[in-house]
Amino acid sequence: MTEPPEVSSPATPPDRQFKAHRLMATIAAFGMMVTVSTAIGTGFTVVPGTKRFGVGAGQYLVWFSIFMIASAVVYAFTGNLVKRHGARIVSIVGSIGVAVSYTGMALSPTISVFYLWSAVLGIAWTGCTFLMATHLTTAWHTHRRRGTVVGIVAMGGGTGGFLWGLVFPPIVAAGGFTGAFVALAGFVVVFAVLPAVFLVREPKIENAAKPLDGAETARHKKALRTGFVGVTILLCLAFFLFSLESVFGSVQPAVFANLGIAPTTAGLLFSMYNLSALIAKPILGYSYDRLGVIALYTALVILFVLGLPSVALFGRLGGGILFALIPITALSISVPTVVLPLITVRSVGQARFPLVYGTSLSVLSLGSAVAAPIWGVTFDLTGSYNLAMYGGGAAGIVGVIVSYFAYRIGHKRNGAENAVAETDSVGSVFPANK
Repeated sequence: MTEPPEVSSPATPPDRQFKAHRLMATIAAFGMMVTVSTAIGTGFTVVPGTKRFGVGAGQYLVWFSIFMIASAVVYAFTGNLVKRHGARIVSIVGSIGVAVSYTGMALSPTISVFYLWSAVLGIAWTGCTFLMATHLTTAWHTHRRRGTVVGIVAMGGGTGGFLWGLVFPPIVAAGGFTGAFVALAGFVVVFAVLPAVFLVREPKIENAAKPLDGAETARHKKALRTGFVGVTILLCLAFFLFSLESVFGSVQPAVFANLGIAPTTAGLLFSMYNLSALIAKPILGYSYDRLGVIALYTALVILFVLGLPSVALFGRLGGGILFALIPITALSISVPTVVLPLITVRSVGQARFPLVYGTSLSVLSLGSAVAAPIWGVTFDLTGSYNLAMYGGGAAGIVGVIVSYFAYRIGHKRNGAENAVAETDSVGSVFPANK
């Protein structure tokens, strides 16, 4: 029988205070994932933004590239701050920084000032979105249902995206460019700043290992350090490979048009994808909890085979087949959001998770920035997106294999180390993962 992906459980049942703090932190994490979706709302500012600054759409959207690069550069640094100073301080500073940045963008007199604020936004973003939400969830939920909870929290992004689609068109119509960004700042206050101030709690993570002496200690530390670096490199490589497929979420309309899908059907497929992506996250989390390691990774490989490569192969058969394939594609593209963070914490332990996951998110962001033009170039050269979809699926399969080796090496190192025990805020010790 294969071992389950997660077997940690409290040595003693958590008390009422622990449960209350865990619930508060989980609600805060969900709010931070809703904050992630505010980036979707900025898409409604393109038309009023170009009019405000008197520039074309391409020049206006440079701000988003600046934002992505700034966040990619500082994710690892933010992860180290979380490790050193804790989640509450970092999330408060980060969320306030995002709210202030959106306000600054709303009031920018020139496109240059707007670009400057977008860089500040990217830096602050790392302290109250993906990294912080996942850290809080994995730190508090060390039980057998950890994956399911991570999946539910990740739904916040899709929930927010659905909300912005309803409320933002009238906001932009009434308030224009300035009103849109001020509204974004207000949403951040509600979903990130207030939860960071009043809800964020973080359990202590203590070292439960027996001390080693002399030469044994030196050999032990050297072996662990070597394994830790190797696992981190493998995880970063896996995140990069998965990023090559994730671009599909942004270029769907162009892909559907290239496949000859009617606009009305393409709109339904787009809605189907977003609904499936919302549901996919708890499904993946539940699968992580219930499947053994071999079964889980086998299922992931099947997902990447039946996802984008099948869309490329059978997409021209019409919308009917695509309605069956798009939900599978949504599942595969959601893997980096749900399964990889869980694999990361299993591979390096909770104490190292913020730093390693922050580094991996930097690589994921850079990979997405590289992947987008690659998709465009393949279309220019071949006249279709099929090659990019085959390549994305293949990269996903390789990413699954790479992440499996990261898990095996990290699992072995954690077993040898047996040093990272997860301890709650009232003193109950969670044994290291087996």
